[in-house]
Amino acid sequence: MSSPSLSAANNDFTKDVYQHLAGNTSHSAIISPLSLHMVLGLSSLGAAGSTADAMMKGLRIKHADTLLKNYKDIIGQLSKSDELKMANTIYFAQDVKLNPSYKSQAAKYFNSELSKTDFNNPKVAAEQMNDWVSSQTNGKIKDLIESESLNPETKIVLVNAIHFKGKWTFPFRTEYTNYAPFYLDETNSGAESGDDGFQMLELPYAGTKEKQQFSMHIFLPNNRTGLATLEQKLFQSDDSFADKFGNICNGANWREVVVTLPRFEVKSTWDMSDLCEQLGMGVAFTDDADFSLMTQDKINLAISQVVQKAFIEVNEEGTEAAAAIDGIIKRRCSARRSPIYFTADHPFIVTISTTNDRDILFIAKLANL
Repeated sequence: MSSPSLSAANNDFTKDVYQHLAGNTSHSAIISPLSLHMVLGLSSLGAAGSTADAMMKGLRIKHADTLLKNYKDIIGQLSKSDELKMANTIYFAQDVKLNPSYKSQAAKYFNSELSKTDFNNPKVAAEQMNDWVSSQTNGKIKDLIESESLNPETKIVLVNAIHFKGKWTFPFRTEYTNYAPFYLDETNSGAESGDDGFQMLELPYAGTKEKQQFSMHIFLPNNRTGLATLEQKLFQSDDSFADKFGNICNGANWREVVVTLPRFEVKSTWDMSDLCEQLGMGVAFTDDADFSLMTQDKINLAISQVVQKAFIEVNEEGTEAAAAIDGIIKRRCSARRSPIYFTADHPFIVTISTTNDRDILFIAKLANL
C-alpha cells in the first residue's frame, strides 16, 4: 500500500494541474500528474533553502522528511504491476560531478538511472534521451526533448517516463461496435435535461490480487453540455480533491450497467514552466534557485523547462496510455434491480488510478472526437 500522505498530495496536485492546464482549453487533453509530481520531486531532492520549501509547497508535500520513503513505497508497489511501466533517468553533462548523497538517494528512493551525455552536441544528446523515452513508453512518446532546448550551458536534465497498458476485466464485444453521434452542443444534442449532476462509472482492468490493480473512472455530466459545470464541481473549490475523489469512488454502488463508450485517442504536449510558477515554484527557474545539494561542487543550477507529452487510447479491449464503443458490461449486484444505462455520447472526464489507494496516474477530458 502506498503512503496515504503521498497519495493525498498527488491527488490534490492533480486538481492544481487540471485547473491550470486541461481546465483552460476547450479541446481534449491528457496529463499524467503522477509523472510530473515525480520528476519535480526528484528535482526537489537536490534543492535547499527557500527553493526546497517552494517546491514542497507546490507539490503539496507537508513534511519533507517523509518524501523519500513515500516515493520509495509507491514506486515499489507500482513496479510490481504488469500493466504499468515507470522510469526515471538523470542525464548530466560530462563535466558535472553529482553529489554522492544525491546519486544514492535518487537511485534508492526514485529508482532513477544516472547517465552522462554530451550537451555540447545537442542533437546527439536529444536523440539519446528521446530513444530512452520511446523505449520506456512502447514507442508512444517520441521527440520529447528538442535539440534546440539544449546547449553547452545545459548541465542536468531529469526525465520521467510512464506507460500504462491495461485490458478490461470485462472486454467490450467488438460485434456491438458501430457508429453513433457524439454530441458537442445543444443544437446537435436535442432537449437538455437541465440536470447539473453527473454519473460516475468504474471500469476495472484485469489483474491479480498479488499485484497492483487499476481502474478507469469516467465522470459523465447528466447534461450533454455540462462539462464546464462538472469541472467546477470537481476542481474549483477549496475542498481536498483527494478526499472528494476517494469518497466518490469508494462510495459507488455495484450494479449491473449497460455501457456505451466511444473509442478515443488523446495526445497532449505541455510546457509546465508556467504551471510551476503559478503553483509557487517559480524560484526554481530563476538565478536565485538553490540546487546546491545536487552537485558535488555546488554549482549554480536552475530548472530551464519542464515538458510533458501524454497519450491515451481506449478501445474495446482496454486502454493504452503513456497518460466510439457500444457494449455491455455485467457486474454482480446484491439484489435484482433494473440495469443502469451509462451512455457516454457527450464530453466527459476520465481518470486512471490504482484500485486500492486511488493514486491518480492519468487524468483526461474528452471534449470532442
